[in-house]
Amino acid sequence: MNATELSKAMAMKAATIAEHLLPDGKKVGHEWRAGSLAGEQGQSLGVHLKGDKAGVWSDFASGAKGDLLDLWAAVRGLSLVLAMDEARAFLGVAQMPGLATRGKMFRKPERPRGLRRPYAGVRDWLVSRGLTDDTLAAFRIGQAPRVFEVDGQKAERLCAVFPYLRDGVLVAVKYRDPKDKRHMQQETGCAPCLFGWHLIAPTARAVVICEGEIDAMTLHQQGIATLSVNAGAGNHQWIENDWTRLEVFSDIVIAFDHDEAGDKGAAEVMKRLGLERCRRAQLGAKDANQWLADGATQSHFRLAIHDAKPMDPTELVSAGKYREVVKAAFWPAPEATDAPVLELDRTFDWIEFRYGEVTVWTGINGHGKSVALSQVQLGLMRQGERVCVFSGEMQPKYLLKRMVKQATGLDRATPGYIDAVFDYLDARLYVFDMQGSAPMARLIEVFAYARRRYGVTTFVVDSLMTTDVPEDGPRFLTAQKLAMASLCDFAKANSAHVHLVAHPRKFRDESDAPGKMDVAGSSKIVDQADNLFAVWKAPKDDAVDPSAPHALLQLLKQRNGDVQTRKVWLWYDQPCMQFRTTPRLFAATRYVDFEGQPAPVPASTEPETRDASEEEPF
Repeated sequence: MNATELSKAMAMKAATIAEHLLPDGKKVGHEWRAGSLAGEQGQSLGVHLKGDKAGVWSDFASGAKGDLLDLWAAVRGLSLVLAMDEARAFLGVAQMPGLATRGKMFRKPERPRGLRRPYAGVRDWLVSRGLTDDTLAAFRIGQAPRVFEVDGQKAERLCAVFPYLRDGVLVAVKYRDPKDKRHMQQETGCAPCLFGWHLIAPTARAVVICEGEIDAMTLHQQGIATLSVNAGAGNHQWIENDWTRLEVFSDIVIAFDHDEAGDKGAAEVMKRLGLERCRRAQLGAKDANQWLADGATQSHFRLAIHDAKPMDPTELVSAGKYREVVKAAFWPAPEATDAPVLELDRTFDWIEFRYGEVTVWTGINGHGKSVALSQVQLGLMRQGERVCVFSGEMQPKYLLKRMVKQATGLDRATPGYIDAVFDYLDARLYVFDMQGSAPMARLIEVFAYARRRYGVTTFVVDSLMTTDVPEDGPRFLTAQKLAMASLCDFAKANSAHVHLVAHPRKFRDESDAPGKMDVAGSSKIVDQADNLFAVWKAPKDDAVDPSAPHALLQLLKQRNGDVQTRKVWLWYDQPCMQFRTTPRLFAATRYVDFEGQPAPVPASTEPETRDASEEEPF
């Protein structure tokens, strides 16, 4: 449990901890009031006990402030590491035990030969990088000879020495030839750790981690507590070795170089240390020292650290991002393109087939759900959609024969008219040509290709039982749930709409229309669907009024629309296989004219002959 997590846990028991640390205080409203940290009597120190600021305190006498972990360290006179240990024990929170690493031993480096303060060439190089003598002294930079291989031969070079000090102990050493960056060495076998620990205050809660020693020295010179990695942005062995020391920080700013390696390394470090306490700094140059050379001042550096941004998970989005799209949903621009709607011989604007959604169609076998969905596809194409359809129950020639009938409004169109229809369909309709059981994974793979290459936005799966998703047997419900989830994920990821035919459970008879709970298989099919339609054919009875509707189309669910349920009574024209909202069957709808062009879109209105709210006549 790092400092951020521990502080949150302490805030939940702010009153108990405040009374424990400041027993001479008293509760005043929603605060605990006590004397100052310096021992002055009165109520100059206040601790918030409730709300968003629970655990936050301020001592008005000294100006000190912080959270309960800071207060614990201040009252007890402890380092943050020891304060965290005591606070964990008080809360009864067990510290996560360290993982045993068998035989992992590091050696202590020897004091570099001839170590002394830098002068002449080494000092000149460091000063030329904008570093001051005070900074060099603070980091205890020295110089010493070191042997390198130069042009195939060993040669001794005078190097800058960067000592890695931790708790007053020399932990590691790095050498750098001022004249050639390639000549850089670290003492072998030493513990991988961060550079600059000896300059970090024991009560510090914020720190910057950069990519090089000179960058760390540059930021320190601006008054910013900074550490540096020991082996570049891609080597993170220091995390394991410095893990406990890093736990005390609630705010860790990563100031790696602004290049591909730096960005990749920063993301990895932030994930491992905890996204909730890490931020990424954007400096005005590739690295801190280069920015200093370009003329950046202390205020520039401090502002960049202050403005460092967290690397939020990509799924976590502020509500403000959706401000304009929500406003547009209430007040769409005149030129805005709406989602396609349901269209038969009329359009119905109370249902939209939005991108990113899945619509399930159900109905008793032989009641016309596939026929109705085929006609809906023609309506979608007339609204500009491109469609890709898989039908495991019908061969493409019969599927397209039915669609030609519906497109022309004729039982048998002339060969020329059929050619015109195919000229129209050729750029609008794609068929997944596989009979029998299609693997769901392959279906989605091909759908994704059609979306990317041909701009297809509407996809039809007729039906779920003709895929490799099992209807029964071991774990069939889980398989159906996962299949439905994969279709939903595809629709969202590709900004597409999927229509899925799902059969209902077996009925004793066909006198009643299926409802929302009658879809066969996993309940997750309906739960995950955005929209649900049922198609039901009325029982045939010669005694019934011949003008009565032949079928019923029911909207049983619409997650994102204003209308959740609706009934539409239909009449069926058998020769051209069209459903209509009027008994005037001679008025066939033409989706494609003789020239192969889309016929005009009908006006949006409800059926004139029967109101949707009327009782079922059967």
